[in-house]
Amino acid sequence: MNAGSLAASAGINIGLALVVLSLFSVLKKQPCNAPVYFPRRIAVGDDLPLERRFSLRRLRPTISWISRAFRLSEDDVLRHNGLDALVVLRLFKFG
Repeated sequence: MNAGSLAASAGINIGLALVVLSLFSVLKKQPCNAPVYFPRRIAVGDDLPLERRFSLRRLRPTISWISRAFRLSEDDVLRHNGLDALVVLRLFKFG
């Protein structure tokens, strides 16, 4: 395997990862997707961190949620987000 092929493969994988993370970030900010991203908070009746009116801030991807997700303890993730979120975070940390 030559260095050019390795760099091309790494560039494609990093680019795809950035696109997926950006898409996740933008979709999470849309109020119509709240039942997907915040089901427990809706069931409990908590206030959701979403802007109801349209603004460009809703369309701008952010990555600040990634560092906050890794700082939480596993008990906090399980209590606030459920077992599926805990499994996903464990897979990311393992990978």
